[in-house]
Amino acid sequence: MNVVSKAQYVSAESQEVKVEVESKSKRYKTLLGSVLGYAAEGLDMLLLSFVLMYILKEFHLTPAQGANLILATTAGMLVGSYLFGFLADLFGRIRTMAVSILLFSVATALIYFATDYWQLLFLRFLVGMGVGGEFGIGMAIVTETWSKNMRAKATSVVALGWQFGVLVASLLPALIVPYFGWRAVFLFGLIPALLAVYVRKSLSEPKLWEQKQQYKKQLQLKALQGTLTAEETRKWKNMKKFPLRKLFENKKITMTTIGLIVMSFIQNFGYYGIFTWMPTILANKYGYTLAKASGWMFISTVGMLIGIAVFGFLADKIGRRKTFTLYYIGGTVYCLIYFFLLKDATLLLWGSALLGFFANGMMGGFGAVLAENYPVEARSTAENFIFGTGRGLAGFGPVIIGLLASGGNLFGAMSLIFLIYPIGLITMLVCVPETKGKALD
Repeated sequence: MNVVSKAQYVSAESQEVKVEVESKSKRYKTLLGSVLGYAAEGLDMLLLSFVLMYILKEFHLTPAQGANLILATTAGMLVGSYLFGFLADLFGRIRTMAVSILLFSVATALIYFATDYWQLLFLRFLVGMGVGGEFGIGMAIVTETWSKNMRAKATSVVALGWQFGVLVASLLPALIVPYFGWRAVFLFGLIPALLAVYVRKSLSEPKLWEQKQQYKKQLQLKALQGTLTAEETRKWKNMKKFPLRKLFENKKITMTTIGLIVMSFIQNFGYYGIFTWMPTILANKYGYTLAKASGWMFISTVGMLIGIAVFGFLADKIGRRKTFTLYYIGGTVYCLIYFFLLKDATLLLWGSALLGFFANGMMGGFGAVLAENYPVEARSTAENFIFGTGRGLAGFGPVIIGLLASGGNLFGAMSLIFLIYPIGLITMLVCVPETKGKALD
């Protein structure tokens, strides 16, 4: 960590840190590293889905065992979200982000050598750990280097990275499997390891984090010397707290944390629920071929990309709460239209663009909103713990829809997704404050 001079601080009696403006070069290098990191997540996470049929066949696995591979990944994401979030706040964003990327890259590549089901299970758990850790760290770095007027736009660009990673993951198997087999696909998961080297060598810690760490060291030194004032003693005790405690520090912050977890869950529940089952519905009910189902997914993804970008622009323009409100209302209304009024297969195909727009567009706002509600010493923890918890719980969304469809009406079960968005809207209005233009501390 670079040494920060004491001239960068005002008196130790006030915990006011004089935050320097990051250079344009650093802002864009940080944004690039975070975008590529999230794209690598999408790539390594989704590769399994596109080659699962080959794995089931070669290892003679049951569908339940195949589902366990996905469950192991989800469990790993939860563990990684919590673990790496804490580490990034305690020891630095850059080195922790590099480790998380290296973990899911190497674990993905090692699947090439897997010889039994238990090895696959363990490696997918490690992939999940790395993937779960990277998201919040990248978002914390970007929010701490970009200005408050551009913060939501910057985090929405990071969120776009996931969709590009998914697109690459959908193309690789078609290009690789016919010539080199399914195992070779996972070797491409090693490519993000180069990104880990780039992150470690080319990026530096946000000045905001460095300055807060330096201030903490000053207080620690004064504590050892026994020269802390009463106010400094209070601040020193507060800064020593484990980062997770900052998310539940008082009633107001606890309400905000719970509200953001619910919002994260709803966003991911809609995304996983819709895009896990819709290809099956289109094939069974409307006779979609594999090619046409792929077209549906492509059009949906384009809608997601536009939705995420528009969210970031609007959130910086009119505010976070107003933008979330527009998307929650839009998601509710459009799900009603899509699932109850559109009957023509062609309309369902092209209408999926708006479905993707609302179902995943809110991803553009979470990085900024999560960062703005918590201090720098707990920011990465907040990003990972809150979004990771919501994403982990939402992983059961496809299972819930499957259970609701046990009577045979899968499309009817899917249509109930429109009910979740009003819950998200009410939760946000009750629990989450407006933070547009807030200076980070």
